[in-house]
Amino acid sequence: MNRDAKRSPDAAMPGLTVQREAPTVDLQARLPGTLEIDTSTNCLVVRTPMSTPADPDRLVDIDVAWPPGWSVALRDGTPALIDATGQLACRPGEEIAVGGGFVDIARIDVVSCTGQERIFQASGLTRV
Repeated sequence: MNRDAKRSPDAAMPGLTVQREAPTVDLQARLPGTLEIDTSTNCLVVRTPMSTPADPDRLVDIDVAWPPGWSVALRDGTPALIDATGQLACRPGEEIAVGGGFVDIARIDVVSCTGQERIFQASGLTRV
């Protein structure tokens, strides 16, 4: 049996960006959107409208750096975002608002799941 045949059952689980340390300052922006899985990177993202006059229906995927201890796990057979206490925070497809702000990945020392240079540093989440 080759090593590819021994893939773990959660090999298809989406990844996410997680902060290594809690932020020392809470940023005050709000990112509304839908928690989704970016199929090109298999990462959890927040899909939000960013319309332009040329493209009024434009949606973009924002990589969010979740607080330390947040993760992805299966809940009822589907991937879900889990908070640092182990509780279900939300599932893909749910409307959410994330508190925090945009920062360069070098500034907060994270590895972006999607490869973006700027991510949204989360300080909290609200289901809408």
